[in-house]
Amino acid sequence: MIKTEATGKTVEDAVANALKELNLTRDCVKVTVLQEGRLFTKSKVLVEKLPSDSEKVKDFLENVLEKMGFDNYVVETEENEERIAVNIIGSGKGNVIGYHGETLDALQYLASLIINNKEGYRRVVVDSEGYRSKREESLNKLARSLEQKVRRSGKAFKLEPMNPYERRIIHTALQNSKYVSTESEGTANGRHIIVSPKLTGDILNAPVSRKSLNFVYRSDKKRRR
Repeated sequence: MIKTEATGKTVEDAVANALKELNLTRDCVKVTVLQEGRLFTKSKVLVEKLPSDSEKVKDFLENVLEKMGFDNYVVETEENEERIAVNIIGSGKGNVIGYHGETLDALQYLASLIINNKEGYRRVVVDSEGYRSKREESLNKLARSLEQKVRRSGKAFKLEPMNPYERRIIHTALQNSKYVSTESEGTANGRHIIVSPKLTGDILNAPVSRKSLNFVYRSDKKRRR
């Protein structure tokens, strides 16, 4: 932790001296008055730098991961005014990721609660060695593949339940499609996407049918453990 003790004729003078030494502003520090100035004595203060949002997130995740039993990992953070990006690196990353990123999503949600309040909001994104970009690429390929299947068959396809982030990727990938439309159905953890054909003329003269095939796409044969 960055901190220093400083003295001055008054408490304000002592704080100003400490801020100058640390090259920080008043809103970035915690001040503890160690001694009030009197006739023959100066004021003395302890000034400590407050942790940044990224430092709070990093410390929180390191503590949680330790309690989860991960002892060989590194938590890296990058931040700007709008968001904090976290990358968890280490052995056993499959467990950190979870099934379709469920563990990452849970860590991301909790980390967001640590820094966000009624006064403001910053987005927190928790990733592990590029998993999210790979998953996004996989979902985009899935969307294009299903677009062609629905176009040829004229029948709707139902995907397995997905979280809001993954559903948004599918919706976005197909939002300008000439041949299919997408909609979310279901509730809570069972919410899923239906990919349906548009007009008869757009699907190679196949008959229009809203009835879904008895098919649920699963990209993983089994859950990560």
